[in-house]
Amino acid sequence: MSDSILSALRNGDAAQALALADALLAESPEQAETHYGRALALQTLGRGDEAQAAIDRAIELAPGREDFVLTRSMMRLSGNDPSETQAGLMDALAFNPNHLPAYIGLIHIALGQNNPAEAKRLLKLAERVDAEDADVLAAKGAIAQAEGAHDDAIAQFTRALERAPQNVLALGGLAFAYMHKQMPAFAEQALRRAIALAPDNVRLRRGLIDCLLRQERADEAEQALDELLAKAPADSASLGLRIRFRQARGDFDGALVDARALLAAAPDDLQALTHCVSLLVRTGAGDEARSLVAAALERDADSDALWQLSAGLEAGLSGDGGAVITRWLQRLPQSALAHEAAAVYHEAKGDLDAAAIEADAALALRESLPLAQFVKLRQEVRTDPQAALTRIQRLAQVARTPEAERMVLAWTGLVLDRLGRFDEAADAFTRMSQHPIPGKSLPIPYPAHAVPESDAEGRLLWAPPGVRIERVLNAVAPLLGRRLLADRNQPSPAREDGLGSVRFEPGSEGAASAATWKAGIQSLGLQPVDVVDWLPQWDAYTAAALAGTELTAVVIDPRDALLNWLVFGSAQSYIFLPKPQRSAMWLAAGYHALADTIEHGPQKVHLVKADALDLDAASIAAELQAALALDAVPDAVALGTPVMALGGMPNQFPTGHWRHYKDAFAEAFAVLTPAAVRLGYPKD
Repeated sequence: MSDSILSALRNGDAAQALALADALLAESPEQAETHYGRALALQTLGRGDEAQAAIDRAIELAPGREDFVLTRSMMRLSGNDPSETQAGLMDALAFNPNHLPAYIGLIHIALGQNNPAEAKRLLKLAERVDAEDADVLAAKGAIAQAEGAHDDAIAQFTRALERAPQNVLALGGLAFAYMHKQMPAFAEQALRRAIALAPDNVRLRRGLIDCLLRQERADEAEQALDELLAKAPADSASLGLRIRFRQARGDFDGALVDARALLAAAPDDLQALTHCVSLLVRTGAGDEARSLVAAALERDADSDALWQLSAGLEAGLSGDGGAVITRWLQRLPQSALAHEAAAVYHEAKGDLDAAAIEADAALALRESLPLAQFVKLRQEVRTDPQAALTRIQRLAQVARTPEAERMVLAWTGLVLDRLGRFDEAADAFTRMSQHPIPGKSLPIPYPAHAVPESDAEGRLLWAPPGVRIERVLNAVAPLLGRRLLADRNQPSPAREDGLGSVRFEPGSEGAASAATWKAGIQSLGLQPVDVVDWLPQWDAYTAAALAGTELTAVVIDPRDALLNWLVFGSAQSYIFLPKPQRSAMWLAAGYHALADTIEHGPQKVHLVKADALDLDAASIAAELQAALALDAVPDAVALGTPVMALGGMPNQFPTGHWRHYKDAFAEAFAVLTPAAVRLGYPKD
């Protein structure tokens, strides 16, 4: 190779090296060394196919050069062609059985093929050549790493670096071993040294990004990601990660730019299409999203995944994906996923008979479909609880995640409840509570101390967890309009007044007061005296802080409330604690605070008992009109209409249902009974 080409390559100027090689070959096309230099320049520039052709020409002109053969093997390795690489390395060993780099390459290929036994065999051969060579020690560390012996791997990589401090394989291996040991700071040091030596190595740069994320240094991780994409702008995994970064900080336009690039590089990649479609919808370009999915379906109309994406997109844009599902079934009448989608669609629309038919069709084609299984399960719970129990017992055998186990236990309890096997149902519900779903932490009930002076006026609405306050909200909303504030579950700076799910200790900065409450309402363009504000929590501090207001409390027997909260959750999205007695103690505190307010103020309290809501909605509607000073009586039909779950399943047990569980939950109910009696409910 000419000195000028070699100098250009060493200086990192691959374009200049290529120009020099082309000029020399124009004069002397048979120079093997020049073809070799040209191959190295092309490989550096990312033009892999041309580099392969150039190295092949060099070998053709100088078939005895083992370094040319090894270089071709390394090029093929970087091109993810392990079978050809293996063949090339074996060719190199045929030239020289003691050619150590060939053994090292074969060891790493064996590890990539998950064949540690072959890697160990090759290591022994390499050690015969030079057991203390840095690359041999690094290969030994890589084998230890593959077998999970991370301490041994660190030792071997360290020995390799003592002999060759700039060995990139050893530095990278050491970094990933430290990552496995949950030592990201040490890993970062090794990765930065390795990247300085091999700046184009995408794997090392990805490792650095992961390392920074593990240290919660997201800004630096995104900067490292930008640097990676500057080196490899078409790297799909990196583009996908930057999309997530940009989405997380609200840069949806920037994320869409990356999503378009990802899709342009891989137009038939489902994940790339999904990224792009979701961001188009997010940025208001729903029609373009439709067009993209339609074009993809034109190219592959037999893809269930594309039909699923299309149905979900249409449901999100228009509220109804039924027409897409119909076309899907027409195109693929034997698609189990299409029938499952139809089952879910019909169930959501309330056509339970059609849902059951489609679920049967889906399960006949593929029994393992989870959504179809649960559509069918809900049908059996309604019509044949014993069959439902058999089905849920089968599903329990394949539940592997905590979320799946919770769902199975919940349905087991509901089925056993339908069958009148209440002690067994209680056991299932209790075990279900050991797998809590993400929810809001229970706020601490605070006493009335360090309370700022109150000059509040207005009306408050409160119901404890386990009461379906949604029915009340639905009934009074048409009469109150914007004056009904039922937005405590939604993020809103205007409602961060210390009375929502985030509360602060009395006397601290951020603690609720009449001033923060009024300011939040006024920022919405309303006056406190005109609104009805739904509060998720009631305690002595809240009562004192908002003295001067009136409280309408919608309650049921606290023992029914506890049971409903355990099984069906709450409108406040409060987490149910794994031990029912602890949740009962928290619930009792709210009921006692209500009773204290009734007895001692400072609020005037309108107590609305909703236990008979299913039987006498008209009377309760009249109570609500009086309590909330409404211009008309709320619609008793809307008030009396239960909030149903999927499949026509109730979201609340009948009044008095707690008595079926009085033995199973005796300790928890004992905590609640005094509060129940204070509010006029029977002791037993």
